[in-house]
Amino acid sequence: MVAAPDRGGSAGAVVLAVARYALLIGLAISLIVHGVGLLVSNRVMFGIGGGGGEGAEERTSLALTRGPELADLIAGSIEVSSPSSGDLSDSPAMASVERPLDALQDPSLEGGAESTISGALSGAGDVGGGEGLSDGLGGGGGGGGGASFFGVEAQGSRFVFIVDVSGSMSVGGKIEALRVQLSRSIQNLVETSSFMVYTFSNDAEPLANAKDWVAALDERKRWARRAVNAITAGGGTNPMNAFVMTFKLRPRPDAIYFMTDGEFDPGVADEVARMNASRVPVHCIAFGTRESEPLMKKIAAQSKGTYTFVPGVPQ
Repeated sequence: MVAAPDRGGSAGAVVLAVARYALLIGLAISLIVHGVGLLVSNRVMFGIGGGGGEGAEERTSLALTRGPELADLIAGSIEVSSPSSGDLSDSPAMASVERPLDALQDPSLEGGAESTISGALSGAGDVGGGEGLSDGLGGGGGGGGGASFFGVEAQGSRFVFIVDVSGSMSVGGKIEALRVQLSRSIQNLVETSSFMVYTFSNDAEPLANAKDWVAALDERKRWARRAVNAITAGGGTNPMNAFVMTFKLRPRPDAIYFMTDGEFDPGVADEVARMNASRVPVHCIAFGTRESEPLMKKIAAQSKGTYTFVPGVPQ
């Protein structure tokens, strides 16, 4: 008897073989797909691989040129122009300075007064030979500071001028000489200095009603020159209130010039010594007459200042 073939076993073997081939084919397809994907991604990301050399160079060129183009664009959008020197010179902040003087706005000091006195100065051959105000009397205008008035030198950076404008100053060219010498002294001060001027006759007053120390800047010097040129003579001789105002100044002066052409109350010398406890040197100048010489020498000695007699109008 012939045995019948085992059809169930052969069918199972066939199924197993087909499954194996399918698995192998699937793996192969997966490898191919992943390989192709990897190549595509490399070409897109890095521009590498065959057949794409020209395109890769083009993409690389674009990447290199975008940086400078962007930088130029940004720079152009935020460009800021620097101010020129003309802009700075016209700036109020640059021209701005401390302004302690109400008198700077006084129209009486503009124009007329200056032109009137300029004529008198230009013709005053006996008070300086027509020299300009910038010509100093000694080293008072040097870089180290200091001052000079009627040829008398003083050291420091803060100077007070107490000057006689009484009636006797109107004769012999004395008031004209005072204007020239005072203007010259102020003009020669260095910019780091400060000054105050007190004129006295029957009473005393600050030059053009200045309230406090005046910085020796060019603007203030021009103001002072106009105010000094407007000084006139008249009245008696009483310097007391000028000293009172001087010793109220803060900070105290480094030196005081005191000029007069006549006698004054002897009690002034003792009062000055009493107020001048800090021993600010008072440089005393007797102008044209020796009438005040004893008192002037006393004030100078008590303050450790100097005494000078000027016999006539300086040449």
